[in-house]
Amino acid sequence: MAAAALAAACLAAGTARGFQAPGRTPAPDYRAIFGARYADAERFLGEHAWIVGALELPAADAHLALAVVFPELIRFGAIQDEIQMRGLKVLYVLYGRNHGNFSVGRFQMKPSFAEQVESDYARLFTPRERAAIGIAAFERGDTAALRERRVRRLEDLAWQVRYLRLFVLVMGKRYRLASFAGPEDRLRFYATAYNAGYAGGEAAIRRKMDRRLFHTALFQPAETYNYADVALSYYRSAR
Repeated sequence: MAAAALAAACLAAGTARGFQAPGRTPAPDYRAIFGARYADAERFLGEHAWIVGALELPAADAHLALAVVFPELIRFGAIQDEIQMRGLKVLYVLYGRNHGNFSVGRFQMKPSFAEQVESDYARLFTPRERAAIGIAAFERGDTAALRERRVRRLEDLAWQVRYLRLFVLVMGKRYRLASFAGPEDRLRFYATAYNAGYAGGEAAIRRKMDRRLFHTALFQPAETYNYADVALSYYRSAR
């Protein structure tokens, strides 16, 4: 029994460091798969080191937050982003999210995501908590003027960082009773929630955690990957 326990402990330690158990399929090498895009995403974070401090989160949560959006940094394309931002400024501002809900900015945030975060922030946090966080409650309503202000926020990297911070804080409130096997399970849960939506509940998020829907192609992708696993690859490499 002692030998078996020791072997299990060694295996668990190896897995935590990114090693694979014998007989298991090795994890994809996302750095090699995405090549220059992966390197550009790492370079972006290196050149914008201020983001870590701007998140104003504990170190572990800041590390998690960057890993959550890392796949979006891989996916980001400046030309495509410009086109989608122009679409938001017309379709979303004039008609709302049902007519324009494109992912924009380095963190590829949709207006519907910003709306959800704003609403949950007002609902879940008391005035005293919001004062401590340093971000006032957002204006309520669904007018063209409010949607235009939201688009301007999404166009600004500093504001996307604030939305990312609020996402982590909101997730902590909404899923404070969730049970995680460890930091990597929590990371995969948060990454899936960020990518696929977090409002459906814990069971819905966990059902989506193993889906392979992530890609960088403009049209029909030849290959798809798991968003949470791509996030986890950065999470492990940046520790």
